[in-house]
Amino acid sequence: MQNPRILRFLLENTKDETIKRYAKEKLKFTPFTEQEIAMYQGITNYKTIPGLGGFNEKIIKDAEEKLQAGGTYTVHNSEFLTGANISVCLTKEFMEAVENDAEYELRFPDVEGYDADRMKIYNEQWHEVGDVREWKKMGHKVRVYRKIKAKELWNLINICATYSAEPGIFFIDNANDMTNAKSYGQKVVATNPCGEQPLAPYSVCNLAAVNLAEMADKETKTVNFEKLAKTVEIGVRMQDNVIDATPYFLAENKKQALGERRVGLGVMGLHDLLIYCETEYGSEEGNVLIDKVFETIATTAYRASVEIAQEKGSFPFLTGETAEETNRLREAFTKTGFMEKMPEDIKASILEHGIRNSHLLTVAPTGSTGTMVGVSTGLEPYFSFSYYRSGRLGKFIEVKADIVQEYLDRNPGANPENLPNWFIAAMDLAPEAHADVQCVIQRWIDSSISKTVNAPKGYSVEQVQKVYERLYRGGAKGGTVYVDGSRDSQVLTLKAEENTFEDELETKEKTKQHVVLVDTISDLRSTDVTIGSEVGNTCPVCRKGKVKEIGGCNTCTNCNAQLKCGL
Repeated sequence: MQNPRILRFLLENTKDETIKRYAKEKLKFTPFTEQEIAMYQGITNYKTIPGLGGFNEKIIKDAEEKLQAGGTYTVHNSEFLTGANISVCLTKEFMEAVENDAEYELRFPDVEGYDADRMKIYNEQWHEVGDVREWKKMGHKVRVYRKIKAKELWNLINICATYSAEPGIFFIDNANDMTNAKSYGQKVVATNPCGEQPLAPYSVCNLAAVNLAEMADKETKTVNFEKLAKTVEIGVRMQDNVIDATPYFLAENKKQALGERRVGLGVMGLHDLLIYCETEYGSEEGNVLIDKVFETIATTAYRASVEIAQEKGSFPFLTGETAEETNRLREAFTKTGFMEKMPEDIKASILEHGIRNSHLLTVAPTGSTGTMVGVSTGLEPYFSFSYYRSGRLGKFIEVKADIVQEYLDRNPGANPENLPNWFIAAMDLAPEAHADVQCVIQRWIDSSISKTVNAPKGYSVEQVQKVYERLYRGGAKGGTVYVDGSRDSQVLTLKAEENTFEDELETKEKTKQHVVLVDTISDLRSTDVTIGSEVGNTCPVCRKGKVKEIGGCNTCTNCNAQLKCGL
């Protein structure tokens, strides 16, 4: 946490003494000099004088706040972890402790108390277990470092998420409850930075994405499910072939990759598909259609994998040394949390023939590839539908996004300033709607999803907390809430009802944000290039922020778009 006002907020609002101590240690206070006090006092003296001495109300208010503080607050080691993309792993026990207002034990293997032999075991095995609960069941000594009110820690996580866009959250038990890996004796121990790929030790997964924009019948305004199913079948076969064509640099990775044959077929252009079907993203009608689309993708992918298994055999981890063991493994596979919702004919086929791939579905960000082909990325809605491009005379010209222009061309009488409701942008969508779409799709994804829940400026800690709890109860395996402006703006006030990141006095009507598609990106000579060779440092999605590498993902500092994580 690098914002001094947030640290002060923590000091005033947390009851946990350890959190207070760390906040105090992080804060650095520099008192004002006599000259500075006199200067600010002089400004405030004009408050009751007509004309305010040439100052505006904001400047006078700022001077009053500075006098009240008595000095300036900064933070020690302000660059610490600023380039990291952090997620916190939360268990069911922790979420239950939050709900019941109970204490929670912060535990870890007792490495300080281990002798040489136990430390050797820890170094060789801990990374394959990764769960202190399992470590204790295995008979290893675990230390309780402290007990804390779960709500205090939960509050701290949500304060940080609200005002700095970190951390994201990984619900590890939701992930393990739904992973097929349990059928062959493995468990998820971690996830990648963007959250779409929870994996067992040494697991790897190759990713691909179906362009859903191409699955729309624009004349009937419906989904061409036959074309979608055929595309999925081809995608699964292609990705299965990639497993064998991939060079593996670690023997453990090769063993795991060839043993479970995990692939992750995802999507891009979901919002385009909904627009072509004249259905609003996040609406009840939209979620019904989304559910049907992803059910089709999931069931088709699993049937295709069973068909490939008949040709080439099941993934090795599902094949035992005897027929009885193989049958037991297949039975266990059909009874995983994810497989429970699958049609009976798929389960029966797996029992008879096995299945080629242990996992088949992942929704990655597709920031680079989605932008390249000019559609919405991953499962995200469009950030906006208009953008600016530089004209020949050096002036900026407002241009409609491709899908908007296509709609206007097909509907000459349409008003470009009053588009139908299905042209809803990410920041106009309620955060709860973002979360609900993620949960609907997660039902049909055996791995996980990269999704940002966009929230507007002014969104409070309590509201962010409710969104995370909504994701948890909805079965999401993780999530990220991004409050607009939280990455790059100074917080002016931290009262829940006044939370804002910019000028509190600004009352201008909200303007729509803008998106740039690939054919409008500036010439390389006019932009810095250190992140990405095609788009330079400027975000191709919102065209405002800069793209920085944050914890392994190229991430926009303005709209939080993740542009290169797998796809």
